[in-house]
Amino acid sequence: MLQFQQPQMKPSDIPNHDKLQKTILLKALEVEGSLQVLFKILLTFDAWTSLTYDLYLAVPA
Repeated sequence: MLQFQQPQMKPSDIPNHDKLQKTILLKALEVEGSLQVLFKILLTFDAWTSLTYDLYLAVPA
């Protein structure tokens, strides 16, 4: 679909599941470190999908 919308895009330009997961994890760790320095708290992340496919993300501190 992305290649149809942008024919100049190569297959290697389209991120796969592994690359997206690694990128999200790195960003989350980066933000977590910044917030820990700023607020001196510990954070954890939790994400899930309901039976009706609603997406949820929790950030308990």
